[in-house]
Amino acid sequence: MAEVKIQEYDYHYEADPKQDLPFETPPKRPDIVRIPASPARRLKRVSRLEKLIGSLLVVAMIALAVLTIYVRTDISQLEHEISQIEAESGQKAEEKVRLEQEKAELSKTERIKEIAEKQGLKINDDNLRTVK
Repeated sequence: MAEVKIQEYDYHYEADPKQDLPFETPPKRPDIVRIPASPARRLKRVSRLEKLIGSLLVVAMIALAVLTIYVRTDISQLEHEISQIEAESGQKAEEKVRLEQEKAELSKTERIKEIAEKQGLKINDDNLRTVK
């Protein structure tokens, strides 16, 4: 089998005085932190062209918002008018049906014969024709 080799190690450490030690180096200082400039100072650095472009974008966004509201209002108004026209169309259709029924009642042959007899007219069946 395998033999276990035993070695003794020296754990005693002596510092070499000539060697530079890490604690003798000067401490590292943090980087300089810049505080952000105030908005007024930032605007001084922005060119006139950039300001013009920014203001045009803001005006365009406001115009689009107003245009969107106008279009939606116009659509809503048109939908309201369409519903009114549909309601009128329904009423006209009902009136048409009513008038057709009234016409059918008034044009019955029995009614016409009755009115003619009241007026003193006689019906000659030889002269009668049926028209379709």
